[in-house]
Amino acid sequence: MSTPETPRPDAPEAPGPAPAPAPDEAPAPPDPAGADPAAEAEAWARVVEAWGDEGAHRAYLARFADLEGLAVAGGRYRAVLAERPGDAVAARFRDEVVKRATVQGLASLPRTVPRQAGKLRRALVVAALLALGAAAAWAAFRLAALLTGSPS
Repeated sequence: MSTPETPRPDAPEAPGPAPAPAPDEAPAPPDPAGADPAAEAEAWARVVEAWGDEGAHRAYLARFADLEGLAVAGGRYRAVLAERPGDAVAARFRDEVVKRATVQGLASLPRTVPRQAGKLRRALVVAALLALGAAAAWAAFRLAALLTGSPS
């Protein structure tokens, strides 16, 4: 038995540290719930100034760690799409907001661990199926004997 200090011999090696994001794409720390609307508006203004820069959009979306923040970001991108319906950048990042919100919503659902069927229950089911199979075979044999008129 292994202890927390000694890993199992068959355990995979721990991965190395995650690579750091590029400086221009480094995400801003997520805003807490009820963050300052002025800070969000300022961040959105930076996105509008650098509209073609994917890093600016990703940094803006990284600010939001909850569904309420993602709703604000989605509203911003929807407003741009209302003004410019063919804007591919706005459509792409609106879809990114929807994807992030979906992931976060599904991750917040409560999970239940499925019950494992016990060995006794499985054995009883197998025994019942064998008994039904034997009864069906006996009934088929008796029916064949009655139809052919041969004694049983």
